[in-house]
Amino acid sequence: MFKRHEIFLKQTLVLAKKGRPYASPNPLVGAILVKNGKVIGSGYHKGFGKPHAEVEAISKCKNPKGTTLYVNLEPCSHHGKTPPCTDLIIKSKIKEVVCATNDPNPKVKGFQTLKKHGIKITTGVLEQEAKELNAPFFKYQETGLPHITLKIASSIDFKIWSPACKTITCLQSRKYVHVLRSQVDGVVVGINTVLKDNPQLTTRHTKGRNPTRIILDSKLRIPLKSKILKDSNVIICTTIKKSPKKSKLEKKAVILTFPTLKNLKPVLKKLASLEKINLLIEGGQKLNTSFLKQDLADKILLFISDKTLEKKGLPAITENSLKNYKLESITKIKKDSLLTITTKD
Repeated sequence: MFKRHEIFLKQTLVLAKKGRPYASPNPLVGAILVKNGKVIGSGYHKGFGKPHAEVEAISKCKNPKGTTLYVNLEPCSHHGKTPPCTDLIIKSKIKEVVCATNDPNPKVKGFQTLKKHGIKITTGVLEQEAKELNAPFFKYQETGLPHITLKIASSIDFKIWSPACKTITCLQSRKYVHVLRSQVDGVVVGINTVLKDNPQLTTRHTKGRNPTRIILDSKLRIPLKSKILKDSNVIICTTIKKSPKKSKLEKKAVILTFPTLKNLKPVLKKLASLEKINLLIEGGQKLNTSFLKQDLADKILLFISDKTLEKKGLPAITENSLKNYKLESITKIKKDSLLTITTKD
């Protein structure tokens, strides 16, 4: 029985990924309806504010009565931007719901509602895979903080910058970073990165939306003609309360003011409240070290090239910053190696 459930739930996980990144800050959800062992309806959550996966699947099914609904996340039973999915499930006379994991949002209570109406509930199948798929959503619901992926591109001697080297990693690795950007809500850099590299931080090498560019700039040193300010999809975090330059920047970007940027947690909580729940950090040594020392990174993607920058190179992080992390996997990208590092359990 559970083997069959796994087969169908794996299909919901594949469907759910199609909603990335437009579903955010909602979770990625896929749903299929099965009758007599055959899929007779399927759908996924295509974007924030659009119909949920369960609604999409049921709408494509001529007769959902007596079917089993497979979905990777607990159906909602409350009004948000869309009506409760449980209402439609009950109305459609679906006999059973097989779900990978519960929804961490306390408002949901979908299982409770469905059980009251005699619908059989099976849950906990492929639970870990389902939670990993929606790691940003789970983290935000449970902590109020965004999910943080720290990206570091370094030489083989763990240096991230040198005046003698324009690019460290290969083209394929750089293209992969653009894919990562297309999948997150925001890319975060420090002002030193903007001043040194004048980056765009867009998704030029892949299809997909550009993330919001988020700059930590305590003294508002950013030049008004920076490439990153070419459109208004920018957030600047600063400590400056009022200045002529701030007034000019407010016409180009959203400005958030904090007492300090040294403590990153309040900054991240504010960004999460603005629906930036999945962030990619592309900073330099100072920002990398801050995230690591404050135990804020959920995952580190370390791209290591075959180049050596030696004494002129800037170290990726300061010493003793990687105490609470473990190596999860190593992948080859042409001449580069991609190390995936996660927080210890």
